[in-house]
Amino acid sequence: MPAPAAGPDVAAAFAELAETLASDLDIDTYLIAVCRHCVRLVGSESAAILYAAGDDGSVSAAASDERGLMLALGAPGTRDGARPPDGPWIDCKETGQLITIADLAAKYDRWPWFAKSAVQAGFTTITLVPVSSPDGIVGALALLGGRPPDVAGILLALSLADAAGAGLAVSREHRRQEVAITQLQSALTSRIVIEQAKGILAERWKIAPDETFCHLRRHARSTQRGLPDVARAVIAGTCDLTRPDPVAPA
Repeated sequence: MPAPAAGPDVAAAFAELAETLASDLDIDTYLIAVCRHCVRLVGSESAAILYAAGDDGSVSAAASDERGLMLALGAPGTRDGARPPDGPWIDCKETGQLITIADLAAKYDRWPWFAKSAVQAGFTTITLVPVSSPDGIVGALALLGGRPPDVAGILLALSLADAAGAGLAVSREHRRQEVAITQLQSALTSRIVIEQAKGILAERWKIAPDETFCHLRRHARSTQRGLPDVARAVIAGTCDLTRPDPVAPA
């Protein structure tokens, strides 16, 4: 295993990650970059991150190469996110503890598919570092190779795991903002449509716009339709609303 890199290489790597984080973030591309820096700086042969992909408990993975990705995703049948993969990533995520396994061949009973597949792929050791964000432990970063990293390598891996956690936090917040913006846009569009329908009916029936809103809402409830849908039908001329009785209460 090559000796961990130091000095300018480390500074350049974190500067690159910071720039990526500040730009239009693609979380998969970002996490792959973190894993590749683990290989280059820490000296592992492969690196992979397994992380929580959503609020539904599903998981996803990013890795420096296909071998790491295959091991992180787990055995066939676990890759749809429906159940946890067979491997130490889940143990690291659940305990929040750094895990080092010096002899994967001794773990056939604990992780049957993972241990055998890792050894077949040429790995004999794995070191896992928890990935944290403001939401808690959200994943684990694994370093795979022929021997565990030294103390300097572990410290670098901890820093890279922190960088991964920061990226996941930014990505999650970005998704939340996108959802909020979409909801606001939808609400604004619906409001505009309703106001247009109120104006049409107020002109047609010669009543106050607030009174037309009451009749729109009553019709939406009686027909079990959304108020914006009824308003769009009024604008399109496909909704047959009867003019209210002038003496009927609004």
